[in-house]
Amino acid sequence: MWFAVLATLASVVLFYLSDRQQRWLKQSLPSMVRLLAVLLLAAATALWILSLGVGVGLFVALWVFVLPAMLLPLMAGHYRDSFQRRVRG
Repeated sequence: MWFAVLATLASVVLFYLSDRQQRWLKQSLPSMVRLLAVLLLAAATALWILSLGVGVGLFVALWVFVLPAMLLPLMAGHYRDSFQRRVRG
């Protein structure tokens, strides 16, 4: 189950860092990284389903994917944009 958690979180990070609008890197990762993220997410979902059953496995896989997918841009925006020095004129 820990591999499913790590694979899901890795797919979230790869999806975010390969997006054009990401705020952590100066340049986003290549678009081929999204294929790796999809494969990781499919493998993680299969592991969730195998370990917990179809209903609960899909539910847990969805939440383990969605919560970090919402929090990652919020944290990046907070740390990247909120604490930049502002020039007062």
